[in-house]
Amino acid sequence: MYTTQYEEHIAHSAPCNSRWDGFDRGDANDVTETPTERCIGRMTNLTGQRISIIETDFGTDSMFEVFVNGNCVFSDFDCRPRAIQVARWWMDGCQA
Repeated sequence: MYTTQYEEHIAHSAPCNSRWDGFDRGDANDVTETPTERCIGRMTNLTGQRISIIETDFGTDSMFEVFVNGNCVFSDFDCRPRAIQVARWWMDGCQA
């Protein structure tokens, strides 16, 4: 049937015409949208600590982070009120 081992290899390694060819199973991890980041709050408390709230939008959901002097002190998905609460807590001078 096959004249060389190479022809046999090509015949057996070619994609088959199964029902899964071209089907997106969701495991390719293709990110179609680039996450966008924006600052929704920037403050300085009485002790001089710089506090900022950053929202990263991933298309379907958002992540909110609170930074104090460049260090992340809070990070959670779809929890804007909690991020604002943590930022206010740091504005009052309370530390973890």
